[in-house]
Amino acid sequence: MEYKQIKKENYNINLIKTDRFKTISVVFTFVRPFKKEYIPLSSLLNTMLVKTSKKYKQSRNIVTELEKLYNMDVFSKLSILGNIFTLEYGIEFINPKFTDHEMYDKSFSMFKELIFNPNVDDNKFSSKEFQMYKNNQIMNIESVKDNSTMFAEVNYNKIMFKKLPYENTPFSLLKLFKEIDEKSLYKFYKDIIFDSKFIVTVVGDFEEELVLKNINKITKYLSNKNYELSELNLNEIETNKVNEVVEQKKLNQSTLLVGYKFYNLTDFERNYVLQIYNLILGTMNNSILFVNVREKKSLCYSISSYIHKYVPSITIEAGINSNNYDKTIKEIKSCVKLMKNKDEINKLFTNALNTINLTLNDYYEDVNKIVNHYVMKEINNIISIEEMRENYNKVTVEDIVNLNKKIELNTIYFLEGTNDKKN
Repeated sequence: MEYKQIKKENYNINLIKTDRFKTISVVFTFVRPFKKEYIPLSSLLNTMLVKTSKKYKQSRNIVTELEKLYNMDVFSKLSILGNIFTLEYGIEFINPKFTDHEMYDKSFSMFKELIFNPNVDDNKFSSKEFQMYKNNQIMNIESVKDNSTMFAEVNYNKIMFKKLPYENTPFSLLKLFKEIDEKSLYKFYKDIIFDSKFIVTVVGDFEEELVLKNINKITKYLSNKNYELSELNLNEIETNKVNEVVEQKKLNQSTLLVGYKFYNLTDFERNYVLQIYNLILGTMNNSILFVNVREKKSLCYSISSYIHKYVPSITIEAGINSNNYDKTIKEIKSCVKLMKNKDEINKLFTNALNTINLTLNDYYEDVNKIVNHYVMKEINNIISIEEMRENYNKVTVEDIVNLNKKIELNTIYFLEGTNDKKN
């Protein structure tokens, strides 16, 4: 894999040359300091730009054109990375050496049509398409109430991450979503696309000259505002009390979420030790939580853990019967205490390191991971994958044990299914 960066006056282009893929991916990532209103605005904007344009009014017309381009894919994604918000638009098309050399120009032209020639009149998006896609999204967001796990996660986030970006979800911001109109969305479009810091990333076995020619046709319209981006890592969760909330809903299964915060972490602990700690606690098939809570005690249908690196914290999520609430909480606390037991850690430590290394190997086979890495390199100046591998392999059992001295229970959220008491 060959990496080359072209530094422009106001932005950088990352060129990652590799013959591992038969496709070429080109991604524009727009970067801003986080604001909660960006979530509903971007969610709706992504649909409007991918489903309709000035030339192709209806989504079926776009599908037809993409099929003519050998099923070229146009995609979008929004992300919250600590205090930073990113909005991504990209294309993936078959390498023209397998099809038609003119596909470079045709693919970029289609991308330019969709992203930079939206279905707009009089400084507002077309009302018919706007209302249709807005109503569809509102229905999808409101359906979260019918998904016990997602509904529990929304309510948990509001408690665990209060006053932090991660407290915000499309469901919690539904009121803001409903207030968006055709004009406000177009105003946001002009602001976020034409006046943001942006990064261009290209992955594949491409012809550099042709790719750069087409990128330049697009970037000449973009200003690349030089925003001062705040520190990526968020402040530690400050509350010293345990927030315990129990809510009821007519469900056949209950959902339990337990949040632990970490404090005074070093950069090494946050970036490397925490990931291995999480694998051992609740990610691997033989993790401490899985074996003790599910297999030995049969207290849950499912249980796992995941980390929030930029906070930093860890969440344990379990699907349980409401009658097992107290027992499950007690056992989870016992499992976290086990993370300071060297003998227990030793049993799983090698497996966790092997899992990390396999995950790093997957990076080379995943375009999305490659793009994400080079975007983070621009935002946060992260090191290479192989340097990361070296650091992960420096983690010791003692590091895991010491990390457990910096953990503190913060939030217990229980969505009790009132229909499961008889089970």
